[in-house]
Amino acid sequence: MTSPAPLTALGRTVTFADGTTAQLRYSLGALALLEQRHGGIDGVLRTFETIDGTDSLSGVVIGPMLELIGAGLTGSGGFVPHFTERMTTVREETPDGKKTSRDVREVTAVRYVRASDRKELGDLLDLKGFDQLVEAMTGAFAEAFPQGEEAAPAGPITDVTLPDTFRGTSSTTSAPSPSDAQTQPSGT
Repeated sequence: MTSPAPLTALGRTVTFADGTTAQLRYSLGALALLEQRHGGIDGVLRTFETIDGTDSLSGVVIGPMLELIGAGLTGSGGFVPHFTERMTTVREETPDGKKTSRDVREVTAVRYVRASDRKELGDLLDLKGFDQLVEAMTGAFAEAFPQGEEAAPAGPITDVTLPDTFRGTSSTTSAPSPSDAQTQPSGT
């Protein structure tokens, strides 16, 4: 059995403007949250690359950076995501001429709030430590994928044939009992 100590040691410490700290760690829950916002792990990686490759604050950087940091601070970091949604009613006509409508929800913003004092993440960070934030995000994200694609084991693809019992085709039924067969009363 492995020790749980390495799991709790993962992450990077982020220092806020008010002097408090929190652990930035990309757990599966944090990664799932980012996947939903960025259209999959490829979108998350593109966002990381955009921010990590930025030497200046040009383009759209602050909002995506707050989302990446906020997601990494959920859970043990003590932050909770608050979603702002926009609901739009889409009216459509079916091929047979019937008119239908459906509601479409779109997340327009995610704010991360510290559960202990309800302060927003954006108010707790400033641009003085931009390089340290990017370094912490990159290090914590690298810890979430310790092997990386290069070190992932490569091997032959194996086809697995499942027996029919997994598909439910081997079920059998017994012959019905005669109507004059005695039945035991329940509970005896």
